[in-house]
Amino acid sequence: MAESNNRMVVSLEDLLAQADALRKEIDALQKLRDEIAESLNAARSAKEAINLIKGQGKDLLLSADRRGFVLLKVTEIPSSKVLVNLGLGYYAEIEPDQASKILDEREEQLNKSLQDITARLNNAVNAYTQIAEILNRAQQQQGE
Repeated sequence: MAESNNRMVVSLEDLLAQADALRKEIDALQKLRDEIAESLNAARSAKEAINLIKGQGKDLLLSADRRGFVLLKVTEIPSSKVLVNLGLGYYAEIEPDQASKILDEREEQLNKSLQDITARLNNAVNAYTQIAEILNRAQQQQGE
């Protein structure tokens, strides 16, 4: 690389390598963002389930899977204690209000992580776009 008059000269190979690295980073960040969003939705669903159990009538329909392909009809679920995932495979049997607080904290952490990942993703996409524009201009100049 050479620098003169505030202009930097970079080889096309370096730009292509940088674009490839950014593309891989973008793919990884998108995957991570999707996983965090899925975890966030799961935490929200868990909170909704706790609220549903607390206010249940006689019968309750619970989804046996994530998509609701199988529903279970349940009667009279004891609502004094629930099991909540503490992470790393550990669960605690606690009162629903405590579980809701834990889920609120988890939701807050996931929202913060989602914002951080989204910001990193936007930066990577902007950098990739700039490199792509430079490569397009270089290709047009070579064609002339």
